[in-house]
Amino acid sequence: RGGHVQRAAGGGGAASTTALALLAACALPSLRGVAAAPRKGAGKAGWRLSHHSFERTLSYDDTLGDWLASAGSIPLRDRLQIVPPVPDRYGFFWSKKPVTTRDFEVTFTVSASDNGEAKRAPLDGAFAFWLSPDSLAAQYNEQAVVSVPSKDWDEGLQKVGLTLLSNKPNFRGLAMTFSDAATQTVSALWNDGAKTRVFGDLTSTASGAQSKALKWMTAGTQVKVRVTPDGAVKGSVMTLDVQKHIVGSLWGFAEDGVTSKNMISFQADGKVTWDDGPAHGGWYLVPGNKMGLTMNNQTYVIRFEGSNRAVVENSQAEPQPILLYGGQDTGVHEDDWQVVFTLPPGTFPGGEAYMGFSAYTGSKSYIEVDMHRLETVNFDAKVAGEDDSDVLEAQLAEWLEVLESEKKYLDQASQSEAVLRLTQLLSTHVERCDKDGDKLKENLIKMEERLDTLGSDMSTHLAAVKAYSFESQQFEPEVLKGHIIGIKAIFVKSKGIHDEKVRRVQQAAKDLKTKGGTQLTESSKRKVISVQEQSKAVEDFAAAGSSQTNMLLLILCAAVAGLGFLFLNRMRYYEKKHYI
Repeated sequence: RGGHVQRAAGGGGAASTTALALLAACALPSLRGVAAAPRKGAGKAGWRLSHHSFERTLSYDDTLGDWLASAGSIPLRDRLQIVPPVPDRYGFFWSKKPVTTRDFEVTFTVSASDNGEAKRAPLDGAFAFWLSPDSLAAQYNEQAVVSVPSKDWDEGLQKVGLTLLSNKPNFRGLAMTFSDAATQTVSALWNDGAKTRVFGDLTSTASGAQSKALKWMTAGTQVKVRVTPDGAVKGSVMTLDVQKHIVGSLWGFAEDGVTSKNMISFQADGKVTWDDGPAHGGWYLVPGNKMGLTMNNQTYVIRFEGSNRAVVENSQAEPQPILLYGGQDTGVHEDDWQVVFTLPPGTFPGGEAYMGFSAYTGSKSYIEVDMHRLETVNFDAKVAGEDDSDVLEAQLAEWLEVLESEKKYLDQASQSEAVLRLTQLLSTHVERCDKDGDKLKENLIKMEERLDTLGSDMSTHLAAVKAYSFESQQFEPEVLKGHIIGIKAIFVKSKGIHDEKVRRVQQAAKDLKTKGGTQLTESSKRKVISVQEQSKAVEDFAAAGSSQTNMLLLILCAAVAGLGFLFLNRMRYYEKKHYI
């Protein structure tokens, strides 16, 4: 990680200053409990933006609240479904918070398929990634869409003006479109908002779009969009056929994330060999450019980041173990990525950027699109990259001030001061979180008490409702009688248990009276004699102690009297001498 910072800064002294800003910036997302491990892009160090990233799926336990999902888009247990495999369905998934950096990269993995049995039907399904300075989530009105009399979603979208693949025809920003036509294509178009676009413009080179024929409908297509500080934008796509690539290949297993210490061979029959051992375990494909691997009595989920590198996703170790093709880390293979578009410097205006995804399954046929991973990385060490006010609250301004003061860290003293300030900020934040945690525990205890009370009240009301007849508008005597009989049965049962326990106590007392008062076993006699001897020993000790105490008291009194007599004689001597 230090090497990443070094390359980003371009020198030893600058690296130290950048490292301080990087530390502060990395602390912002990490305070959310989301890994903020530095990421590498084009030789620069960056960190993951937690509000704009997720693995597999989202829930309200993490960052689902940062996104607006509508139409057919819904987070499932193991993936984010953009659109379901049903004709004439839309998908809508937009971020509510902006990316606030000019130097960032968005990477996501999707899997897609179509219904092969409907080849004669029109192939008009499409999926799009949007990057815009406008917040479509803030303008979106789902209630207006669903409240049209026909209840037709397409008509509802037309009513609110979202006719361009669930977006505005005069949108501002980037539209990266994945279309399923006679030839699968990936296209990109930048619109400044001055022109009104139709769907054909998104893929037409005549309208200014950049397009590339690419079979993007795979079990795991990776997409990367890079925005640089000068405003240039570049988009790339990687489609890797894991099945063909993995069969018969040899990979190194680097448990420390760096050095391969063991070799794994993947067999065509689905088994694996570990070093020179026999074939065992197995491997299988998982949607999202992933593979399941079972070996040495352990199961791993492997995510491919290219043809020569894969990461173990389900490992708790840090750093994560990785697989290296041939056992060597040869870096990123640019051949794995196919550049789809490049937009010149000055294209991206900077400021805030909102991202979103939308899709249409098709009018007669359909496509299914699922998203398995989204990662947004900030490479600008001077800004946090996203709004973390929900976590930092009142401390946000102080954190931003630390990030913006990077140029002040010119000498060792100022850098030490910066580290001290970061430590103080972190300590303050931890203390606040501890207080919030204690308050949360207290609220949970109170909530549990309220729930117990509610449960008791609900039981009472439920019994009353069961006893009440809404037809006759009165309580049914038979039902009440049944409740009374039930209560009587409980009392009778409890009385029987109580009487049995009382009987046992009385019998025990009777046995004790008849046996315990007149008969003693040998063991009991020995215990009584022992107690008697111990009692006499205690008495003797107490008597001896009393005698010693009295003797000491007498000696003390005699000593005091002697001292008094001597003192009195001396005083008389001085009086006589003075008198003479």
